[in-house]
Amino acid sequence: MSLNEKFRTITKVKNLGLLTTIVLIIIGMAIFFPRFLSPINIEILGMGFVQEAIMALGMTLIIISAGIDLSIAGVMPFSAIMVGIFLNNNFGITVSILLALLLSALVGFVNAQMINRLKVHPFICTLATLTTLRGVNLVITKGETVTGFPPAFYFFGQGRVFGIPFPIFLFAVMAIAFTYLLKNHKYFQQVYFIGGNINSARYSGINIDRFIIFIYVLNSILAGIAGIITASQYISANTGFGIGIELRVITVVIIGGVSLSGGKGNIGGTILGILFLAIINNTFVQTGAPTYWQEVVYGSMLLIAVFLEEYIGAKREGTGVLKRWREFML
Repeated sequence: MSLNEKFRTITKVKNLGLLTTIVLIIIGMAIFFPRFLSPINIEILGMGFVQEAIMALGMTLIIISAGIDLSIAGVMPFSAIMVGIFLNNNFGITVSILLALLLSALVGFVNAQMINRLKVHPFICTLATLTTLRGVNLVITKGETVTGFPPAFYFFGQGRVFGIPFPIFLFAVMAIAFTYLLKNHKYFQQVYFIGGNINSARYSGINIDRFIIFIYVLNSILAGIAGIITASQYISANTGFGIGIELRVITVVIIGGVSLSGGKGNIGGTILGILFLAIINNTFVQTGAPTYWQEVVYGSMLLIAVFLEEYIGAKREGTGVLKRWREFML
């Protein structure tokens, strides 16, 4: 086997460009900052980005279906606020959580109905929902912070299972479940048909409207779970939760290889995207660099990952690199 053929075999690995970038960053940080790979810092890295990670699982399905959901940035604080209000009114932990998740699911249902019935573009309707929810959150709280949660509620954001922080454990379980279902369950695999060609999917007998309801409700429930975990972590809830989180979630999904045009992507790539952004954020903490440089560095690393992926894609397909770059730039 020639060197070129060996390289082409290696490039069949999905998300190799992003994976290579992540490995290089980890190696560099481990050399200059030995504490970077310490158990404590790894836990900090995971806990600092676990909310985005949980929401990214649902967003992966949404974007594969050629949709988008901006409303999660409103659902997250809404869920945190509502669970806090229910707890303060002595509904009990289990009932409070279920009611908060039910209300979160209702938001996803409304989004899906606007998409299905009114034929509103997902970007527009979820942006409208996000704006509305931010107003609702302010009205409910009157701009104040909701506090007074029972100690037993702290477990969801601060507890441990087998020595692992509960939020990270929960994400790992859900990530495994989503990966399996997306690979092996026929119902979940419909998302690729819908995102690839919605008309062909409709002619093949797929109930598109019902599936759209399913994934948008699921996405809102995951945002609600993230809100509950955040409320438990901070022992409070306020309208400041989730600012800009929708863009971070969408970004990690896209750099993980999910196509905005739909029909392409997987949970494994999304996890790599999550890891990439989490490492960049943690790098700033470790180095003590000014946070206003964060977007510059993050954007630069994102470009490197994209460039590597394009180069590897050209090698994988056996096309000329320059030709691939011309097509990419144009």
